[in-house]
Amino acid sequence: MENYKNLKDMELIYELLSSLQTKSKAESNVKVMEESNSYYGLPFEPTIGDLVNKPWLIEKLDLTARQTKVFNLIRECLTRVNNSKTTIGLQINSSMKLGAALQERFANKPQEEVWLFCLNNQYKVIREECVFKGTLNTSTVHPRDIFRIALESNSKAIVIAHNHPSGNTTPSSADMAITKRLSEVGEVVGIELVDHVIVGDDYYSFREEQQL
Repeated sequence: MENYKNLKDMELIYELLSSLQTKSKAESNVKVMEESNSYYGLPFEPTIGDLVNKPWLIEKLDLTARQTKVFNLIRECLTRVNNSKTTIGLQINSSMKLGAALQERFANKPQEEVWLFCLNNQYKVIREECVFKGTLNTSTVHPRDIFRIALESNSKAIVIAHNHPSGNTTPSSADMAITKRLSEVGEVVGIELVDHVIVGDDYYSFREEQQL
């Protein structure tokens, strides 16, 4: 079995391309990638992240329909691998720990996703679930859906987290309203809303900012 661990990103990209097409065409495509990564005329070496996370870059390459399909499948596989990194068993004793765990999960997500984390008496995650995809507002995220899952899981407490694709973690008015609403419902049903974490370039914790 070949060992590719010591290859630089550019070398790995070339090996991948040359496994799908002729070496001369692979070399030509690598040059296209270099030119596409230029900044004020200065070329930057493409990275694996560029290859995977920039679909528009794939469109610039000289690829057959079958080869393009391979890259799209690779991208989807990697997305699912990132999403499958579970937080089950993680003890939420700091918002920083959860924020760090979610950085990769939310990386390059084109739309907002709302995740629910159900906690036991030791504040360890016993269940995690994506409860909504799309723009957040008070009419789309229903406390009944969130607390139904929490009750089914016999949760002591919950944490809500969602991403801002823009990277800016400043909470919107909708974020503030949803947090207040979930906190109030949690008090009624006896399941504490421990925190609401917004993930972007960094993270924002309602608990740390004393908004809960």
